[in-house]
Amino acid sequence: MSNSSPQHSQSSSEHTSPEHSQSSSEHTSSEHSQSSEGYTTPEEQNSIEEINSPKIIDEGDDDYEPGGFHPVYIGDVYNNRYKILNKIGYGVYSTVWVVEDLQSQTSGRRKFLALKILRADCYGTEQPLFEREILKHLRNGDRNIRGYDHVTHLVDDFEHDGPNGRHVCLLFQLYGETFGSFGAWFENRRIATGLMRSIVLQLLCALDFAHANGVIHTDIQPNNIFVKFRDHSLIESVYLKEAPVPHQDRDEKQYKAIPSQPLRSCYFSDPENINDFEFALGDWGVASWTDKHLSNRIQPVTLRAPEVLIGAPWDASTDVWNLGALLLELYRSVCLFDGRGPPDWNYGVRHHLAEIEEYFGPFPKAFLERGNQEIVQEMFDEEGRIKGMPPNWVWAPIDSACPDLTQDRREAFLVFLRSMLKVDPTERPSPRELAFAPWVGILQPKDDNPQSAERQGNACWLVSLPPWGG
Repeated sequence: MSNSSPQHSQSSSEHTSPEHSQSSSEHTSSEHSQSSEGYTTPEEQNSIEEINSPKIIDEGDDDYEPGGFHPVYIGDVYNNRYKILNKIGYGVYSTVWVVEDLQSQTSGRRKFLALKILRADCYGTEQPLFEREILKHLRNGDRNIRGYDHVTHLVDDFEHDGPNGRHVCLLFQLYGETFGSFGAWFENRRIATGLMRSIVLQLLCALDFAHANGVIHTDIQPNNIFVKFRDHSLIESVYLKEAPVPHQDRDEKQYKAIPSQPLRSCYFSDPENINDFEFALGDWGVASWTDKHLSNRIQPVTLRAPEVLIGAPWDASTDVWNLGALLLELYRSVCLFDGRGPPDWNYGVRHHLAEIEEYFGPFPKAFLERGNQEIVQEMFDEEGRIKGMPPNWVWAPIDSACPDLTQDRREAFLVFLRSMLKVDPTERPSPRELAFAPWVGILQPKDDNPQSAERQGNACWLVSLPPWGG
């Protein structure tokens, strides 16, 4: 366990606080390597060294080439409707822009949205992304399920032809910053327990909704958790007046990437309202259907579920592990897994699996039988323990987490955390079952039974959000 700033490699290299930036998990089919150091790509190895920060990074000019990004100019109008006002971010597969819906002018009230323009090579390839289809599917889901409001939803979509190819364009509501920078507003990045419980509940709502609709997110990380943006009037009264608009020369042969201007100036206008925030799970760029997977290389590297690490079949329960592995980082800015170990202390799958073993004991035989046997035989002995690792090398046991909490609160939290981090995915509770855990402690179905809520219908299972505070 690392007590430093979060350092897990992200499969989704987001460089924007708004939603709508594509994930960087490979969207081509990736088979697991059988080396002892596992199946991390050079890019993933390099990203292990990066520390999350709210620093804004932008794409390079050389990303604007055939098959790449579309050159966008302030003032351009797309689909005869959406006028570009400024750039708010970029991701590995997209750039993101604040736009005005010109059709809203007829109502007398300006409407602002986020336009995500994907690279030209995201669709039309041998294995295209599922994002647009999944977003449409989720948008048409049952609005009576509480989780509907905690998922980012598609407003509109169209295609645009440009010099670098045909680009899929996706419209979303505007969101505030992500959890990647949200935690910095708290002393030592420690979130109050009541607020943290509410955040976790909202994420469980989102996963329950997605899983009920046959979708697995596969990429839960701080930069994919968004604060819901409430007062959109501040876009006009604050953002458009204060955010600098870059000069662009349309006559230049090489398009120049322009700096992003995130929405923070109007999003955090009153820090006293921080306890009123609601959250949404976003960036469905590498999401998969439950019955059709985009890739086997899923999840941020150090948040990967055991079944993913050993090349076993995976399903929606990988999202539960992913959230559980991230939970301590969200709550106390401590990384539960970092995959580093002797002799060189670089990331390795063997080290990562050894951390899991150190926390939770030997891997179950039945679980290992479902994995890639070349990996299993190389990594594990007959007792389900990792070969070639010195004993007691993990920095801190999981039970020492959150020493600042009272004993009762810490025990309730650790029971909740351990239930999400069952090595065998068949033993992990569903998001809906987790919402009934004592640590969350706010659900009141008629007979206090999750199966009862299932029978009574989706609308009844969440009756209120928890109180804020410590």
